[in-house]
Amino acid sequence: MTNKTIFLATLVLYSCIDQVRFEEPQPEGQSNEKKIPKRLIGHYISLNDSAELKVTNRLIIKSSISVFSGKVDSTDMKGIKGDTIYSTLEDNMKVDVRVTGDSGFLRWRHYDTLFDVSRGDILRKYKGRYFLNEKVSANVWRVTLLTNIHKAVTLGTISVKNDIDNLRDLTETKSDTVFSFRPTKKEMKKFLNAKGFSDSNTFIKIN
Repeated sequence: MTNKTIFLATLVLYSCIDQVRFEEPQPEGQSNEKKIPKRLIGHYISLNDSAELKVTNRLIIKSSISVFSGKVDSTDMKGIKGDTIYSTLEDNMKVDVRVTGDSGFLRWRHYDTLFDVSRGDILRKYKGRYFLNEKVSANVWRVTLLTNIHKAVTLGTISVKNDIDNLRDLTETKSDTVFSFRPTKKEMKKFLNAKGFSDSNTFIKIN
C-alpha cells in the first residue's frame, strides 16, 4: 500500500453509519414501486451541511465534502514529499491534495449510493412517504425514510438512541444489544407517529 493510499484511508473515517437493520423491506406488506417518481428526480443541496443529492428514476446518490489541513510532519501526510498537487479517485471518493513545504491541504467528496434498483434495492410508499430499502445482504436491509414537500426532500435514518429504544419497545425486543428488527406494519405506523427516523437532513431542489 502506498503512502498516499495510507494517508487517504487514515483521514477518511466515517463513523456516522446507522446501526439499525431490518430483516425485511419496510413497511411490511406494502407493494414495491417500479421506479422513483418523476417529481423527485433532480439535483438537491442540503440546508444542514455541504451534502448534495442526485436523484434519477432508478438511483439516489448523496455526496458530501470534507476538508483537512495541517503540518505534514504531524499527520500521515508526512509520506508525501515536496510540493505536490494532485486529484485522485479512491473507491467512492474524489480527493484533491495540495502539499506545499511543510503544510498540506486535503479536500474530498465522498459518494454514498442510498438507493439503486440495479443492486436489488426496493422502494415502497406508505402514507405519502417513501421507504428506501437498501439491500445489505440476504434478509438484511438498511432503511432510509424520504419525505417530499414541494421542492424539497427530507432523508431520515434511525441512528439516535431514542429512536432505537422506541423501536425496541414497539417490537418487544428485550435485548439492548440487538439492532436487527422485523416490525409489523402496525408497529411501523406507531413508530412513524412517534416521529421515528428523527436523524434527518433536508435538501432543496435546485434543478
